[in-house]
Amino acid sequence: MRRLVAAVVTFAVGLLLAPRCVDATEKFGPIQLSGNLQSANIVRTPDVETYQFIMNRNTVHLRLDYDWLQSGKFYNKYDIPFIEKSSLAVLWRGVYDSVYDTTPGFSQKEDIHGRAYSGNLTLDQFRRQRGFPSSVLELDGLTKDERDALKFENALREFYTDIKFRNLPLTVRAGRQQIVWGESDNFRMLDRVNTLDLTWHLAQELPPPGYGWDEIRRPFWMFKFLYELGDVWKLSQSFLEWYWNPGDWYPAKVAFLPRPWGFPSLNPLTNPIDGGFIGGPCGTSKFVIGSGPNAGLGRCVTLMNGTSLFKQGDYTRNPAENSQEGIRYHGIAPFGVEFTLNYLHQRWGGDDGTDSAPIAGLPKNPANVKLTNRLARQGIFPAEYFAPYVNTFGTAGNYSDETYTQTVFRYETIYDMGVPFFDVTKETTIDQPVLPGIRRKNMWKGMVGFDRPTWIKSINKKSTIFFSGQFFWHYIVNYHGCEAENVAQLSSAGKARAGECLVGGFDLPSIPRLGNSPLEPSYRDKVREWESLFSLAAFTFYRGGSIVPVAGIAVDWVNQFAMEPFWAVDYVIRDDFLINLAQRYFVTPRGQSDPVFSPWGFGAIARGRSETELRLTYQF
Repeated sequence: MRRLVAAVVTFAVGLLLAPRCVDATEKFGPIQLSGNLQSANIVRTPDVETYQFIMNRNTVHLRLDYDWLQSGKFYNKYDIPFIEKSSLAVLWRGVYDSVYDTTPGFSQKEDIHGRAYSGNLTLDQFRRQRGFPSSVLELDGLTKDERDALKFENALREFYTDIKFRNLPLTVRAGRQQIVWGESDNFRMLDRVNTLDLTWHLAQELPPPGYGWDEIRRPFWMFKFLYELGDVWKLSQSFLEWYWNPGDWYPAKVAFLPRPWGFPSLNPLTNPIDGGFIGGPCGTSKFVIGSGPNAGLGRCVTLMNGTSLFKQGDYTRNPAENSQEGIRYHGIAPFGVEFTLNYLHQRWGGDDGTDSAPIAGLPKNPANVKLTNRLARQGIFPAEYFAPYVNTFGTAGNYSDETYTQTVFRYETIYDMGVPFFDVTKETTIDQPVLPGIRRKNMWKGMVGFDRPTWIKSINKKSTIFFSGQFFWHYIVNYHGCEAENVAQLSSAGKARAGECLVGGFDLPSIPRLGNSPLEPSYRDKVREWESLFSLAAFTFYRGGSIVPVAGIAVDWVNQFAMEPFWAVDYVIRDDFLINLAQRYFVTPRGQSDPVFSPWGFGAIARGRSETELRLTYQF
């Protein structure tokens, strides 16, 4: 299958460069075939003197749409009872990224912690001082099997059937699919039925309209139901929509260094420099490292209860233990507001910008201390990946004001119940270094936005400019502020009196990052009562829509005013051939000498990762 994907992608690149006549989508009666071939090439520019080639991702999409049942008849001959019409949709994606073969010589010298390693060193300086090989931070350091697994993708993205029943206002979609709710763009609240794959390009599938999150949502096998209610009281176009995911759910997919767009840290558990599996609570493990800088240290090989970080929690992937459900009501009020009322019951995916806790240790008591010692000797780290169920209530809507402002106003807001956070007042059995316990909190999150087409003749005489703005916030209910560095050094009784002290997961203590005191530098990742950002984007059309420039900016004004300005141009050379050129900049006006920990990632995860992208697309 890997050879097949490579052959198809190679053929795709050839088609991109070869001259062809314009072809329409192929139709064979009720069957329609379509797709595209795409080559995305990205150069990273961490500073004005450095250029790093980090992506040559070649993608093939093949789509089949089959209207297999119309007017209650299959193949126009056989009458099917109870069903008015039905269709089948199949979408396959194959990917080959050549950087895992060419392994261009780049590495990220400084991780998210900055100069936090013993001796005021960066990650790369500490690596050299302790004798770890440079391959730890380079793609060459991955084994051939690991690189082969990363460079290819063979994915069935969609495989579902739509069924509309006779004499019943019910439509059912069953199969592998994405479900998108809400009004916000690129920042997740109600759009959380499908978690994200953040390993490809993190969450940088922007700007619109050329890009979107359809490529990075993880499709699941689900049932979706839509029941048309008609007019309800004074509300028109009413319907109920609900879904059931019968056990096919995964958390957000996360990668770490040396992946080019991984989280800017080595794997916090398994990496040889400061991974939690090396020494510390695992020092008594029967698995002992035989060579290298860590020779003689015990190591763990797995998390507790068979869990895996960002992959599998303490549950079985079946309908009884891993089902996800949601329902929404849609209606239009007499004065023109289109709105939905929503409820979701899902496991916590960890991909909406909340600085939540992904791992849970054992509460500290005599019985758990004995259990921890027994687990550590067996090579089991005494903590588990934590993905609890969270109840979410929300509403979203829009209103088009044609009379006064000619603007569409949008809103979306949710209330999350039971989001997990690290709390340094809760002690666990892991204290070498310290892993805080977990406290679950409620959160209120929201967005207000607008969309407005505007004539600016000096910029474009023939087409309006479409402006879109959004303002987001996160609020932790009943939050108690604290100085985590001070609270963490209190006695158990002192911590109990403190009551609560939340910290983020980006900067927990590790043995190589311990400074002069037992806890510094650490706990610099603050959890704030309020987090907020805003975004503004604009695009227009030139030459009959063949040239589409886009420009915008997203600003995290709470965390050191980190920003992401971006621009892009789509150029439609022919109906079937499109070129996109884009640049994204990650700006930290206060400099880069100190680490920035921001939940949405502009100043933390993406710092130093400004980039230029050239994308070629052939559509058929």
